[in-house]
Amino acid sequence: MSTSKKHMHRPLGLRRRALLTVGVVVLSGAGSAAYAVAGPAGNGTAVDHEVRAAAVRTVGLAGQGDGRKGLPKQDTKEYSAALLTWSDPDAELKGTAQIRSKGVGTGKWSGWQALPDDPFSADGKEAEDAATRGGTSAVWTGPSDGVEVRVVAADGSASALPSGMDVKLLDPGTDPAGAPKPVASARDVTPAPSDKGTDTPAPAGTTSSPTDPATPTAPPTPGGTATASPSPTAPAPLPSTVVKPPIITQAQWGASTDYDGTPEYGQEIKAAVVHHTGVDQDNGVPCSQSMARMRTIQQEHFARGYYDIGYNFVVDRCGQIFEGRSGGMDLPVIGAHDVGFNTNTVGISYIGNTMTLKPTRAGLEAISRVVAWKFGMYGISPSSNVTLVSGSPLGQDGNKVAEGESITLPRVFGHRDTNATLCPGDALYGKLPLLRTLAASPGVSHALTRSDFDGDGVTDLVAGTPQTGSGAGSLTVVPGGDDGPVASAGRIIDQNSPGVPGSSESGDLFGASNAYGDVNGDGYGDLVIGSPGEDDTSGHADSGLISVMYGPALNTGTSYGTATATRAAGEKLGTSVATGDFNADGKSDVFSVAPGEPGRWWSYDSGTGAATSGYLNTTAYTAAVSYAAVATGDFNRDGYADAAVNFRDPSGISRVLWLKGSSAGLQRVGILSAKGGRSLAAGDVTGDGIDDLVVGQPGTTESGTTVKGGTVTLLKGTTTGLTATGAITLGQDSPDVPGGGETGDDLGASVAVGDYDLDGYADVMAGSPNEDITRAGVNRVDAGAVILFKGTSTGISGTGSVTYNQDTADVSGDTESGDRLGSSVLLQDLSGYGRADLAIGADGENAGDGVFLQLDSGSAGISAKSALYYGRSNLGTPVAAHLGQTLAP
Repeated sequence: MSTSKKHMHRPLGLRRRALLTVGVVVLSGAGSAAYAVAGPAGNGTAVDHEVRAAAVRTVGLAGQGDGRKGLPKQDTKEYSAALLTWSDPDAELKGTAQIRSKGVGTGKWSGWQALPDDPFSADGKEAEDAATRGGTSAVWTGPSDGVEVRVVAADGSASALPSGMDVKLLDPGTDPAGAPKPVASARDVTPAPSDKGTDTPAPAGTTSSPTDPATPTAPPTPGGTATASPSPTAPAPLPSTVVKPPIITQAQWGASTDYDGTPEYGQEIKAAVVHHTGVDQDNGVPCSQSMARMRTIQQEHFARGYYDIGYNFVVDRCGQIFEGRSGGMDLPVIGAHDVGFNTNTVGISYIGNTMTLKPTRAGLEAISRVVAWKFGMYGISPSSNVTLVSGSPLGQDGNKVAEGESITLPRVFGHRDTNATLCPGDALYGKLPLLRTLAASPGVSHALTRSDFDGDGVTDLVAGTPQTGSGAGSLTVVPGGDDGPVASAGRIIDQNSPGVPGSSESGDLFGASNAYGDVNGDGYGDLVIGSPGEDDTSGHADSGLISVMYGPALNTGTSYGTATATRAAGEKLGTSVATGDFNADGKSDVFSVAPGEPGRWWSYDSGTGAATSGYLNTTAYTAAVSYAAVATGDFNRDGYADAAVNFRDPSGISRVLWLKGSSAGLQRVGILSAKGGRSLAAGDVTGDGIDDLVVGQPGTTESGTTVKGGTVTLLKGTTTGLTATGAITLGQDSPDVPGGGETGDDLGASVAVGDYDLDGYADVMAGSPNEDITRAGVNRVDAGAVILFKGTSTGISGTGSVTYNQDTADVSGDTESGDRLGSSVLLQDLSGYGRADLAIGADGENAGDGVFLQLDSGSAGISAKSALYYGRSNLGTPVAAHLGQTLAP
């Protein structure tokens, strides 16, 4: 739902209207646990809250002369969203309505925010039951305790404004106790019945224009099969051919159960309607506050006369999926999201305004998973077309199809296809072809990326310190927060910690590599830890071990080793670890490389526990390989995770091995013709929905390059997989790249991929830990630096690339010899706003204690002013731990 060209506000239900016109209303089903929430974008900081029930508070607006009404600046009880309502449901607001709010805990007033128009989207009995008030959509303000409102008529006359205007302040209350708790993925899938309707294959090459209103594949025509009447009787749920994704239920996000009616049901799901919430303020809602936003969306929809929240599902930018309308997620519940087309469709909304900001990859993946799961119950293809019949009159609340007339559309379509609205925004609408492709991929049941162990949607950072305790090793988990990783909540884990397999011993190198993934399918990120120096109990020194610690507690888990029958000393399993759902069973599998002789890769099926392995070469090596690194991604967009392995073979040449995911797990494809390096990272640099592979090549010998100082090479993913064709290599001597290449800089010693500016193209950061920096005439040897390369539709580019070191303005610390800034790099959303933030390790800082820095990304780009500094003083890591040696995920 979003701003509409034609709009008629539906009134509130009589019972709901009575509730909302009193001063304070407490809605049932609100949270019951104390919590801490970080402040809204531009409005506040972290504030501790007492347990607080959800509430709606109503304050009337007063005339201010000359066609103006308003509410003077005043303090209020806490709220997080607001909307206007007025007496006449047929009256239009011919003018502008704006609100400003005061942040809780800061006293800072926001700028003026528009209260947007929005179409009423219920029909049938639900629309008939609504009564008596009109209004605007709600805007998210974040936790606020002050308000000011102004309404100005377009023609300056008082008579142009509706009478009985008030502002409703929506307080979502606190999150429920123990939240969030995503629902576990379904373990078993069974064949669904054949499609009851008619599937018309979509024309080859059909796309939706992101700029023009959608044109149906066939014009509205009389006739067609009439939609069956809604029923209050719930049909029997059907199994799906697709694994259910983790979904946060109404109870878990703290929904009110004060429903003004009961659910109604269609007979099946024929199509999915994609929406966005459509207000700019939602682009600034961090994922940690998505549950609170869900509660205010429900309050708003109550205020507009809906039985319950209008959408069937809601997705945020971090890929969290929320149950919308009650009545049964696995049933064809009739929503209130697309007037005339609510029956037998599923409405999915993205939190944000994609007219002004592009949707995230995580959000698109989540939408496609919901579509595939729902369609899998009815045997329909997301890439096919469907003919629907309108159930509401032409023009009613923007409906573009006359009642009883049919329209043929793709099975996955946008709200604007049937309604005079901009919803779901140009950027999301332009991604509908990709959504259909993702939902129709053979590996669509894959686990969603989960890089947070506590389930709040915000990535949690892991810093490995394998050199602590004479090489016994440890790691530090730092939970993500609205302002970046929260040092005060960090915890150090080693093999003596509760539930961790094995025991801490010198040389184990616990934490040498780390990764997150939902290994047990419960919706939480699980932590995968490599210990390449672990000895087994049969006398095999340095055979290696992989530990898996289950979120959210990280105090239970399991472990994996090499096969007992073929195990050899010095294999060093766990040198590099990664996760990916290689067989698309809804659980992330574990992947690692054992670089010691004979040189093997290992994959562990999280569903069965079975191990699969193969040689890095076509036959066994007779000596160890070096510089082993792994990365996982979907390099051919078939839904199955693939794996890439970098290694330098015994002859001194670096190679890249590609392994392809399938229903049977990983299958060897072969070694690419492009040379490898020493580090790998994967992500969609070209923005085509297919992951690409970035290879860091700090040395010229193994990579075969002649560029001094190191390079970064992009190998593109295609529908047939990774290819060396069209590879792009950049170094400091490339056009527009800052600095100059010097032998020993080691550019590419570390690489990371992530979209820091949300332009739809993942960017690349490369560490150059041995870069020398000259300041005040003094050369700081191996001070270190990083370079951030821009992603584009054609690949990485030197244009727009920037470099950061500790002499960069506002970056914490100073360059010093031996700091090694760039020893590790990370491009991940560490604050829950959808953009990748920068995390940079400097494992030589402070005489080897080590640190890492975090730089925020925002709408204006990277902000060094808000850079955070993490080290022994605020994380409690040991002396000479070399913090910053590894960063994950």
